[in-house]
Amino acid sequence: MKRTERHHLQEDGMAHGLNWLVETIRKYRREIVIVAGALVFAAVVFGALLLVRSHGRSVQSRAIGEIGDLAAEVVLKPEKLADLEKLAEKGRTARLANMELARYWAEKGDWAKAESYLGRIADGRKDLLHYQAEDLKAQVALGKKEFDKAIAIYKKIGDEKPKVYPLDAALFHLAESHELKGETKEALDLYKKLQEEYAQSYYGYEASLKVGRLGLQK
Repeated sequence: MKRTERHHLQEDGMAHGLNWLVETIRKYRREIVIVAGALVFAAVVFGALLLVRSHGRSVQSRAIGEIGDLAAEVVLKPEKLADLEKLAEKGRTARLANMELARYWAEKGDWAKAESYLGRIADGRKDLLHYQAEDLKAQVALGKKEFDKAIAIYKKIGDEKPKVYPLDAALFHLAESHELKGETKEALDLYKKLQEEYAQSYYGYEASLKVGRLGLQK
């Protein structure tokens, strides 16, 4: 086939295709307009949702920063506790504010106040804050010499094996709880487990020191 003939055939094919496209658009114009409008509307809604989410995260980040700053300030300026308590009353950051208030009073040795703020932290999401609160509950229990309560909390954390909370920390505190209760064998077994399974971690190193000390007491 000559080049000229092939060129004409290509042009005829293109013309036929364009005609078919034009006719299809004319035939389904209403449906195309509806679909296009729906896509545009979806894009606008999606963009608006992204803006709202971005704004919400920005507001929450500022609030979290504010809580962190207040938590640091109240150590030297107890009058700032009132501001922290306002943030603990409601809103997305209430859990964090209550956690900081509980930590403040626990460090002061006021177990009753620490427990009251811990009790205001709603259960549900098992995120890092949840396990930090559970850890603090156990520390408060140890402060009150409620060893069985602390042991139960740390054992539950160990059984759940959360990805957001270091398991070696929970096991070490569980061992310490047994040690404080006077259950040396149980504590020593856990310290040895930490020494073997978490040799390169901070708690693994601390556990090795505990093994040496408790081993001399036997």
